[in-house]
Amino acid sequence: MRVRLIAVLAMLALVAVACSNASDDNESGSTSTTTTTAPPGGGTASDQPGVTADTIRVGGVVSKTNPVNGPYASAFDGVKAYFDMVNSEGGVHGRKLELVSERDDQISQNQEQVEALLSQDNVFAVAPIATIFSFSGAKTLIDQKVPTFGWNINDEYTGQPNMFGSNSGALCNGCVGTYLPYLAKELGKKKIGVLAYAVANSSKCADGVEKSFEKYPSADVVFLSKSLSFGVTDFSVEVGQMKDEGVDMIMTCMDTTAVLNLAKEMRKQDLKAIQYLPNGYDAELVKANEEFFNGSYVGVPFAPFETRPKPKGLAEFDKWMDEAGYKKNEVAMNGWISAFQLHAGLEAAGPDPTRQKVIDALNQMTDLTADGLIPKRDWTTDHDITHGVTCAAWVKIEDGKFVPVFNKPGKPFQCNPDQPAKLPTTATYE
Repeated sequence: MRVRLIAVLAMLALVAVACSNASDDNESGSTSTTTTTAPPGGGTASDQPGVTADTIRVGGVVSKTNPVNGPYASAFDGVKAYFDMVNSEGGVHGRKLELVSERDDQISQNQEQVEALLSQDNVFAVAPIATIFSFSGAKTLIDQKVPTFGWNINDEYTGQPNMFGSNSGALCNGCVGTYLPYLAKELGKKKIGVLAYAVANSSKCADGVEKSFEKYPSADVVFLSKSLSFGVTDFSVEVGQMKDEGVDMIMTCMDTTAVLNLAKEMRKQDLKAIQYLPNGYDAELVKANEEFFNGSYVGVPFAPFETRPKPKGLAEFDKWMDEAGYKKNEVAMNGWISAFQLHAGLEAAGPDPTRQKVIDALNQMTDLTADGLIPKRDWTTDHDITHGVTCAAWVKIEDGKFVPVFNKPGKPFQCNPDQPAKLPTTATYE
């Protein structure tokens, strides 16, 4: 899943300069020290940070305050709902999981908030991370070898053995891949239009799309613009040019406001093309704008909420999110998957966990699926840019709703080799 979330990164490269500095925001405000008292419930004594007789302390950092009003705080809800489920079953080796710190990096203070997690909040592991511009605190977590779990839309996850992304393995902004050429082949589209902002992340994303079709020529990129300014609302020139070129599918590296304005202009000029929406798995957005988005496609990195039959992980997510009254969205799901991976590492590390034991245990896992929520995650290879396989759960927008497509019963993910010599003629399914 290489291209899906680059639009957010590109947009925030521009808006972050407008964000003012603010004081640390630690909603829990509590700290704790380790203990060597023999714990109840079968646990063992520990001198690890954040491990008490009956608790494993966890904290996270998200961009709760952000210029696009994105629901990034929902990542905390996903973690808490998952911890509720685990704790209802007795916790992990006699210890309960607690999210003791929910920090807001306010876009520009990621490093400060990450450092505060470790120096003030006494956490064993970090989950979730959901930052939409910079993960500048990553180096601190890497240097101190802290198990870290988050929504990896940042390059800092790449190649780091203690960093476990919920969205995929390593992120490669601008890499060549089969992901979009195979989609165009499936849909029978032949002429592609690509639009991006004139900033590094966005233009690099567009370069990756263009190069992917050069290597896997299921269609031709007949229109490419990388000169758009953030905040642009008038796409009349671009749409007119794409209509002249006969574009039948559009792929963008822009935010949802821009793609909505683009869709409105496409309808105005009667450009009969569909969009691939890189950041479009948003039910409220799609429902409110169904007349413009109907027929568009979105690739989802987890089993979509509409998947039937529901895998075990999705059924549990629905149950525990509903019990807590939390809103179910993509960011919350990434929090849940982050918590699942932490839990898997703790279970495998045994009753006397250390940070390194958790990291080592996860890096031996080759088929982590979060009970059917994600394609098989192989952490022996997925820290690297080149994965063996790339997968997506595809949905089509019909009547303002997401409808799963290109799947098989009980297998929501369409998968292809990541870097084959030629575009595959058929896909596999997980």
